[in-house]
Amino acid sequence: MIIERSEVADIKKIKKWILIFGRRKTGKTFLVENFLTYDEYFFVKRDRSIISKKDRKEIAYDTLIALIERELANRKTIVIDEFHRLGDTFLDFIQYTKKNGKLILISSTLFLSKKMFSSKSPILGFFAEVPIPIISLKDTLNHLKKHKINKKQLLELSIFLREPLAIEYFNQNEDPRKSIANVIMHSINTVPALIGEIFIEEERSISAIYEGILRAIANGKTVSGEISSYLFSRKLLKKDDPSVVQQYLRNLMEFGIIKRIKVYGKNKLVYKHVSPLSRIYYYADEKYNISERKISVKEMERIINEILPRIVEDNVREFISEKYGFEETLFEAKDCEVDGCLLKFKKPEIALEIKWGKKIDIQMVEDNLKKIKAKKKLLFVPEKKEFKTIKREIDIIDVFDLI
Repeated sequence: MIIERSEVADIKKIKKWILIFGRRKTGKTFLVENFLTYDEYFFVKRDRSIISKKDRKEIAYDTLIALIERELANRKTIVIDEFHRLGDTFLDFIQYTKKNGKLILISSTLFLSKKMFSSKSPILGFFAEVPIPIISLKDTLNHLKKHKINKKQLLELSIFLREPLAIEYFNQNEDPRKSIANVIMHSINTVPALIGEIFIEEERSISAIYEGILRAIANGKTVSGEISSYLFSRKLLKKDDPSVVQQYLRNLMEFGIIKRIKVYGKNKLVYKHVSPLSRIYYYADEKYNISERKISVKEMERIINEILPRIVEDNVREFISEKYGFEETLFEAKDCEVDGCLLKFKKPEIALEIKWGKKIDIQMVEDNLKKIKAKKKLLFVPEKKEFKTIKREIDIIDVFDLI
């Protein structure tokens, strides 16, 4: 199955040289190979040997440099995948190369990507920066809407398939939660490795802090103070100080691993996983220690049933905010919490409540949404036809309204 991504059209419009970066298995290589036009494609292996994808032959570094100079002079397009493995010598070469043709570089590490964008970088400004996150919910929904799937499964499958790693497990006739369970069961070592590769150039102790942050967030420690305390309790930080973790959080956000959401009307920021798959994995490992023991598919399905409604909430809120171009925030008060408060020019435009797999008290939802002075009040449910068509001050929507 091939899901065409929104990023493709934007990348094709770029005239400059391009740096494509992001964590492993977000589909960077697949996107370039299948949707962009190029003349030569080279892949750099871990041992720094270089493979030409045109004829599958290995070439020397000096040969690569000569080929790049020649092809760029002829205004050709050259792709170097995992270019960071070539080291600083390659960056120096780029600095003095004439800017003819098009050079597309692909990287899956944070270390070198940040190095290229630093004020001291010899090639600062040479490349258009193109981060490739996991697939957008809009793209997966648009792809799956042609399949005959009920509304609830359509949304859960679309969220599940945002992670390219999960696409090979797709089975429209299987319950999405069972598919997710199978992915996790067969990816116990893969999921943490997807994140770990990003920080491969960092010290091991620093990489442990990054993973600790991901575990803290999955465990419900979503503000910087809670994250700091979590890391300190596990002896990953020398002192419990939220300011110490700020740069780590920024790095994770820059690479699309986590996102930050404001709480409306408060000086509070909440951090969340971007990838549904990594969130499920770290949640399951923190709560049930799945990486250290053998578990059954049924147990994994029960774990997914626990966490999936919250994942749906985050994905739907993000989707609706992007659809309307509003700022995504949360709403917290002493007497209630609302899943989304979407802002237009810093003022509430949409108050949003998302109910998934729970018994719904419509009157309670309506009362809570009224506490936000927003123009529109929305309740998102698995199937809106299940609710009686009585006139209310809130609009009830489901996944078909998103599409």
